Amino acid sequence: MKKSLLLSLALGAMGLVSNAATHNIYVANLTDWGTDVALYAWGDSEIFGGWPGATPSAQETIAGVTYDKFVVEGHDGETVYPIFNNNNRGQQVDFNDGIVLNEENYYFATNGITYHQYSDPTKPDTDFGELDGTLYVLDKTGWDTTYVYAWENAASEIFGGWPGTALTQSVEIEGETYKKVPFPGNKTITYNLIFNNNAGTQVEGISAIAGKDTYVEVTATECKIIPTPGVKTYNIYIDDQTGWNELYLYAYVGASSSIFGSWPGVHVNDSETINGIEYKVIRNVEATEVAQNLIINNNAGEQIDVEGAWPIESDLFFTATKNGVSSSLNVVESDDFETEYYTLQGVRVATPTEGLYIVRKGSKVMKVIK
Repeated sequence: MKKSLLLSLALGAMGLVSNAATHNIYVANLTDWGTDVALYAWGDSEIFGGWPGATPSAQETIAGVTYDKFVVEGHDGETVYPIFNNNNRGQQVDFNDGIVLNEENYYFATNGITYHQYSDPTKPDTDFGELDGTLYVLDKTGWDTTYVYAWENAASEIFGGWPGTALTQSVEIEGETYKKVPFPGNKTITYNLIFNNNAGTQVEGISAIAGKDTYVEVTATECKIIPTPGVKTYNIYIDDQTGWNELYLYAYVGASSSIFGSWPGVHVNDSETINGIEYKVIRNVEATEVAQNLIINNNAGEQIDVEGAWPIESDLFFTATKNGVSSSLNVVESDDFETEYYTLQGVRVATPTEGLYIVRKGSKVMKVIK
């Protein structure tokens, strides 16, 4: 039993602390998760029960800020660490500093990435800033007006209700005319995009992260992500042998979501056949030297970790089964190139045994598990 809990019980027995005190935890929800949220807490005890915790008991507005209110009866003197989440749908923010339940009211604000705690609700600390992002559309539909609609199960409709926002503004970049619309966010929410003419015709099949610039080409029958002008990009190919109905790729660096936004990441729904193998493809991933940890999943409770960490410095090829993921070297160039194996320390190996190697063949360089 924790010391703080023993102390609380001892003080309660002496009549110095009431075990019936009420503690209110107020959370200003500045995320894109919507209103279906919960608060979990761990520490001396789970004050809101098991995961994902309790939903708000009420909403209160103080000094113009609307808070979700969570009420704790008793548990005086306990130390707990709250986790605000979207009711067990994959997104959360940990209030890592924790709180000791010895006050009546606690005030937090969160944008879904980080949080602020403050003691005076008349001076709320709710300024997290917002990353600017723009959706650039190379419109080849021929429609009189093109609209973009976006949806994500746990988030608001960033372009409004159907049919979304009309693309009316334009800009010329490197000789091409793009239509554009603001796409702000915190690089955590991945939206599914639907382009339509508000007259019964629509195309879909791509997703994009709010808060970063994204370039898309749209025709009357298909849409696809295209390279950012002036930025080097690569493709990630997955030979999908999982048998799952859906495939997603998530990336993280340390404790933070990375290039594909928050869980479950980017929905992989494009495909391409190379050397007789049909791959699912994430196209035009911006190059980065920062090594990414990758998880292939089906957004339905099944996932596979990709061994190692992967900078985006070339096209990546993976084979995924329910038992694991291996990287592969898919060479479109001539097979005349010699295959060279190197350890992760750069030492060339003539006869590789089991393990993880860097493999070079022609201009292709990959990590391969043997």
